[in-house]
Amino acid sequence: MVGKSNLLANNNSGKIAPQDQVVSREGNIGEISGLEGFENLLIDRDVFAAQTVYFGFDLTEPGLEDSDKMTAVADALSNNPKNKILVEGHCDERGTEEYNRALGERRALAIRDILVEKGISPKRIRTITFGEDRPADPNLTETAYRLNRRGEFVLLTPKPGT
Repeated sequence: MVGKSNLLANNNSGKIAPQDQVVSREGNIGEISGLEGFENLLIDRDVFAAQTVYFGFDLTEPGLEDSDKMTAVADALSNNPKNKILVEGHCDERGTEEYNRALGERRALAIRDILVEKGISPKRIRTITFGEDRPADPNLTETAYRLNRRGEFVLLTPKPGT
């Protein structure tokens, strides 16, 4: 069952903090319990910005053209075993809000499964769905829709001294 959209925030302390509830399903961030081991991490949204994975309309499996991107993310995580990753699933605005939340979740979980196949421990990966709530491009064009059907990676690194 998919819940309301909820976000993770980088609060002033530099920690990940839940806002409201977070969508919960096995492997996805659930309220506080799903953040165990992820509470004292710094967020870096930029390091993997070029590795954004795109999806076809109503599809949950990334295209072959994005395989190298996921390999690059897996390699970076393999080379830095203290780092963790948050995989965000996004959709275009077509479809109901509930449907898009579920679709975004399936996309994030599909990416997680690929990272696990590439040797990354599932304990180092969290997923979250934003459905249609965070469009990369707010326009109502086919190009915008393509950009909005995506999976994004957020690097989570230990705070200095932890």
